[in-house]
Formats: sequence, structure tokens, C-alpha cells
Amino acid sequence: MTTTYTAPKAYIQINSQFAGYVQNLTFSENINRADVQGLGNLLLQEAPPVGYRCQFTVAQFFLDFDQPVMKEMMNRQGSVKSIVDTLVLGELSFTLTMYAKTIVSQDSTTKLITESDPTGETICQLGPCLVNNQQFRLAVGGVAGYDISGIYLNPISTLNN
Repeated sequence: MTTTYTAPKAYIQINSQFAGYVQNLTFSENINRADVQGLGNLLLQEAPPVGYRCQFTVAQFFLDFDQPVMKEMMNRQGSVKSIVDTLVLGELSFTLTMYAKTIVSQDSTTKLITESDPTGETICQLGPCLVNNQQFRLAVGGVAGYDISGIYLNPISTLNN
């Protein structure tokens, strides 16, 4: 039997605990290279890698204040209002976990999915993530949005799984 996946989802983990969901996650991993040239030569001789820059952008995130990790934060901060009023995720590191829901059953005649496992299978984890930029959006006739972008320290493209 082959496994079929629906669209991937992503969620936020703080201290390895579920804290909320994200929408429209984009991430990129860039290799920084140094130019090496010999004296009297205009052409590059080498371009060795000297660093990795891993970046992410999330076009809306939702924190669930009923989750245990968020309740712990509320106990430290005082209230939901104090967290919402000051929520920038600042120096708080977190993990973005991407997963795919697995189909449990499907109607063979209509090809419609009748049941899926919402926890699914983990595809990858970005982390630890740190926020570098926050954007707020207000559109006429639309819904306001809150986007964040930043860096994550452990690249996933070089991991040996």
C-alpha cells in the first residue's frame, strides 16, 4: 500500500511543546562563499564555502493560549493581555515543524478522503528559529495580518537522516 499525503502543515514548538500553527511558510538556505584569487589573475581560483544563512518567512502565525507552554508563559508574564501587548517572540527561540497529514481512508468510487490522521508524519524541523523582522498588514475589505521572518541555525539540507 502506498502512502498518500495531503498538503503539508506547520506548527510552532516552544521548549519542545506545541504552541500554535503557521501559514504560508517559506524557507531558504544560502551558502556564503569567499572569493579566492591568485596574484596577477583576474579569474577566481576557488570559491570555498565560509558560512550558511538559513532564513524563514511566515505569513501568519497563531498561538494557542490553551497549550501548557503558553500557560507557563502567562504565569511568568502575568496575563494573555500582557503577552499579546508585548509579543514579538524577541529573543525567544522556537522550532517550526512541518508535517503531512496521512490519509486513513478514502472512498474508492469518488476518490474523496473520508478520514485522515491530523498528526501526520514529520517532514522536517527548522530551528532554533529567531525573529529578525515583523510586518503588520491591514487591507481594505480584507483581514489584517501579522508576518514574521528570521533565521534558523540548523540547516536541513545538509542533515544526514
